[in-house]
Amino acid sequence: MTTNSPMKRYTLFLFFSFMLMLGSVAANAQDSRTENVEAAKIAFLTDKMELTAEQSQKFWPLYNEYEQKRRTLIRGYRSGYRQDVDALSEQEAKARIDNMFLTKEKELELEREYAYKYLKIISNKQLIKLYRGERDFTKMLLKRLDEKRASN
Repeated sequence: MTTNSPMKRYTLFLFFSFMLMLGSVAANAQDSRTENVEAAKIAFLTDKMELTAEQSQKFWPLYNEYEQKRRTLIRGYRSGYRQDVDALSEQEAKARIDNMFLTKEKELELEREYAYKYLKIISNKQLIKLYRGERDFTKMLLKRLDEKRASN
């Protein structure tokens, strides 16, 4: 896909529009911020993966399904995460560690399951671009948070 293609320009326009919205969400509620971040993430990853309109239509519902299952899995593990470690018995601490590894194994199984589903829609190269894009998007958000904290 060339830089001058209408789809690429439209995707970039959406991405930058969403990024501008991210900068102005300080006064909005948490739900609104989350929606804006999710919309920016979709635009960012769509561009990185160079998804066609047909691929996007099939891919994003599947990706959202994966993300929901992953969040549920992680939320279950983190439910007692903030508990004071010093208040745990050795047996409780061991159970916590065992549960952590079990959760990571389940998360890997889930990722593998959805990778196979994604590959019915996208190419192997696009899947790699997805994983890299997710990491890049997270880095970008963390950088923006650091910049925002530094300016306050």
